[in-house]
Amino acid sequence: MDTKSFKFEVKDIDEQGIFEGYAAVFGNIDRTGDVIEPGAFRKTLQENPQLPILWQHNPAEPIGLTVAAVEDNKGLRVKGQLNLETARGREAYALIKQGVLRGLSIGYDTIKEAWEGTTRKLKEIRLWEWSLVTFPANPLAQVEAVKAVVPFQDLPLADMETPWDGNAARMRVREWAGGEDNMDWEKYRRAFVWYDAENPELFGSYKLPIADVIDGRLKAVPRGVFAAAAAVQGSRGGVDIPDRDIAGVKNHLARYYEKMDRTPPWSSESSSIDLLLYGIIGAAGEIKAGRTNETMNTALIEQAIQSLNALLGKAEPDNSTQQEEKPQSDGELESRVLEEAIEELRKLKEVL
Repeated sequence: MDTKSFKFEVKDIDEQGIFEGYAAVFGNIDRTGDVIEPGAFRKTLQENPQLPILWQHNPAEPIGLTVAAVEDNKGLRVKGQLNLETARGREAYALIKQGVLRGLSIGYDTIKEAWEGTTRKLKEIRLWEWSLVTFPANPLAQVEAVKAVVPFQDLPLADMETPWDGNAARMRVREWAGGEDNMDWEKYRRAFVWYDAENPELFGSYKLPIADVIDGRLKAVPRGVFAAAAAVQGSRGGVDIPDRDIAGVKNHLARYYEKMDRTPPWSSESSSIDLLLYGIIGAAGEIKAGRTNETMNTALIEQAIQSLNALLGKAEPDNSTQQEEKPQSDGELESRVLEEAIEELRKLKEVL
């Protein structure tokens, strides 16, 4: 098995040890005189997509696993996750964060090659692993971005009836995390699902808030979770985050849905009532934030009230034969939520 090393520059690595970048770059002559051609990895990635990540090519020291590996126009783009339960994995994490560890190296066999003078062109490669190494050979491969989904915080849940105003929640969380003069950014980050890891000390880098400070504690607000889910689904223009992070965002939000014993809107099991409510909650947030005009506000609210009233008829439980008090059914819960949503929209309309 041969090895080939590449330099990378780490901008950040998330708290779960996930990072991504280029393990190989096409069309560049490395220090050994080799050039990797486009398509060289196509077959091996189909055969073995989950490559192990090793420490310095030592098969006795695996430190992680490949999350994704694809060829693009630039080269072999990889996303890996370090195993932070191993001592070497934690060491690699610390060295990457510090900027000391800057090398990637692939372990491979050459299947097809061609020579052009003194340059060897690698046309097909079988990959066995890739490693974090100290001294790279190729200066062009680099980690360009990291997963910027905030790790799941498992915050306590506020009551389902707790109102949600994303902008007001941001300000309360900002004060709770120390204020602008003494900001604890890691503390502030806990209230969000996504942030720009390259600019972690800018308030504008934080998106999809789901938490508020309630009685001095940071709590996930169900309606905030619903609003974030609606944004991910494209409600009110959606949210501007990289496509590669969407799955992680959905996974983060889905864990709060599980805590609420509900189904996220991207699941095929979501009810029509759930889907409509997520969209309405997102629209209400836009109205409260003043990002739509009065005419649009009125139209949005009228349409929402009509839709909710129509769904309310479907959700009303049949109590004609009910003889004794029973635990609240799903239908009764949906009816109550719909009635509260209608009342809240009517109040909002009155102040416009």
